[in-house]
Amino acid sequence: MFAEFFASGAKYPGLDEKQLIDKLRELLENKRYLIVIDDIWDKRTWELVKTASVCNNNGSRIITTTRILKVATMTSEVYKLQPLSPCLSKELFHRRLSCDEIEWPNHLPTEVYDKILHKCGGVPLAIITIASLLVGKPMEFWSKVYTSIGFRHEENEHVENTRQILLFSYYDLSCHLKTCLLYLSIYPEDNLIEKDSLIWKWVAEGFIHEEPGVGLFEIGERYFNELVNKSMIMPVEGSLYLGIKRHVGIITGCRIHDMILDMICLLSNEQNFVTVLDNNEQYTTSHCNAHRLAVHRRVQPLASTSASRARSLSAMCNAEMLPSLSCFEVLRALALEGPTNSCNPDHLEHVGNLVHLRHLKLASMGICEVTKEIGYLKFLVVLDLGRNSISELPESIGRLSKLKCLNICQTDIKVPYWITNLTSLEELCLYKVDEQSNFVTELGKLIELRKLRTSNTLELWSDSARNAWAESIAKLNKIQVIDINVIGSFRVPGDESPWKRYALSPQLRVLHMAYGEPGPVARINPRLLPNLSHLELFVYTSELEVFASFRELVTLKLCTWSALHHDTMGGAGAFPKLRVFKTEATIGSFLEGDMPILESLQFRVVAQSNDDGISFDFDFDSLRNLPLLQSVRVFLFAHPADHKKAEEMMRRAIDMLPNRPSPRIHSYDIIINRR
Repeated sequence: MFAEFFASGAKYPGLDEKQLIDKLRELLENKRYLIVIDDIWDKRTWELVKTASVCNNNGSRIITTTRILKVATMTSEVYKLQPLSPCLSKELFHRRLSCDEIEWPNHLPTEVYDKILHKCGGVPLAIITIASLLVGKPMEFWSKVYTSIGFRHEENEHVENTRQILLFSYYDLSCHLKTCLLYLSIYPEDNLIEKDSLIWKWVAEGFIHEEPGVGLFEIGERYFNELVNKSMIMPVEGSLYLGIKRHVGIITGCRIHDMILDMICLLSNEQNFVTVLDNNEQYTTSHCNAHRLAVHRRVQPLASTSASRARSLSAMCNAEMLPSLSCFEVLRALALEGPTNSCNPDHLEHVGNLVHLRHLKLASMGICEVTKEIGYLKFLVVLDLGRNSISELPESIGRLSKLKCLNICQTDIKVPYWITNLTSLEELCLYKVDEQSNFVTELGKLIELRKLRTSNTLELWSDSARNAWAESIAKLNKIQVIDINVIGSFRVPGDESPWKRYALSPQLRVLHMAYGEPGPVARINPRLLPNLSHLELFVYTSELEVFASFRELVTLKLCTWSALHHDTMGGAGAFPKLRVFKTEATIGSFLEGDMPILESLQFRVVAQSNDDGISFDFDFDSLRNLPLLQSVRVFLFAHPADHKKAEEMMRRAIDMLPNRPSPRIHSYDIIINRR
């Protein structure tokens, strides 16, 4: 919120509230501005907003949202958001219940259903939450829900009723899901919560109950999905990198609705489950029994008070605001996730004494060296070194026999020779693997590996390296994600491919492994890889038929060295779930039914000038057959004199499409070989 921005000094550390207001007024002076502030809770916050704004008669506007009518009436104009109509409420309710038709089935308890829907008051959160609660429940449960929730009749009736629905939905959760949900109270409002990091924290805290033959992370992932299905958390798909959305179709995180966060924070505080310290609140003797400590934004450091019972410490503030780690004796989880300008390389001085530690996650802290004492943490399960300029791992880490997750992809660490001693690893995220490393030869020893990523380059220049890579990958029977950013490799055409002797794991869901090696293409078969949903590969031929038959494929990126052309784009029934298609080839026209739910398209176009002007080797009007298309990225090859006109023609053609997808055009010169 606006007040929290001033209290934290997030953008301008060291400034107090008045100085921040002066700074903001200076920025707004003589400018026409539009400011949107979401979810104001009290009058003081609105007064603060008015104080910071500048009235310069330039047509500026401030838009705020609030659930409190008294706050809204303090502004000059009030627009009261209307609830959903009964028809739309009914449609939303049915969709969440997975009913195919809008008409209500006769066998369901209409009277109770009408009462429940009426009490939701057209509030989408209430409708979705209670529908999620009722999914799969027997009919007699519906009446119990209505009588048990205890709807209120107060001034802010719809808000109170929504809170009652949320509370009832919480108590309907199983014990382990209640615990996992309460843990989310460690995060500030509007925070984007990274899915994998959250699940590993659950594992470290002991919230995940073991099941025969199933890994703890996979069980935690199931818990996560159950909370999503019950509408207690909102899934976030993909991530943004330089403004480009990546990992489409992969749930990478979640958010919590403000009202749900309010509820779980209240419950968490009542049960002494999590203690949250924000702004300048100090850790006092009243907090000594805290089991889990979450420290949010601060401008004053915490006093060094003993926290002998704290099992976890999650800090979103600068590390220098925290007391010494010697104050925490029984920590199982330590996450220092402050802002990127945080710099306190000495804060890990006593980390070797945290003998119970299971989870260690660092943000950017200016650390250049990792203490060898981390190797003494024999129970450590997760080690995430964040974005730090670390170039080497101490060999003592190779003795961490219980380590399941190692993330060093944002450091400068070259893969150590002993890394395959960590045979319990399930998730391994690396920065770079060079030609001198023994990693590709020894990788096959990590038989528990589910996820392998590199953020930089994997070098496979020699035949021996390519053969070892194929052999090692074939030994990873549990691997689900192979995500290699860049592979440095070149194979002379005609050489025998090592992939003729090896097969990929049928567990694979993500395969990003594009390099000059035709062998893997022969192993890309829907019968052999039934779960494959994300594929990036180097291809030598233009046929798309083999890829079209993958029923789960969501993203497909095809790389090539030669000028290929895809004649047909799949046909009816092909690519049923494909949302992203990227190719370095030119493509044929799209017919009705081709790639029916495609959202993002990238391809190459060649422009030629003739007597009639400029023509393209692609019919842009055929993009009308992609009804869900949102973005188009085109690599335009044209003569230098034709670039500007060709770009204008393409933008005009794309802009005329019914759904008006967003175009991005990159121009390149056609190279003419003269003899």
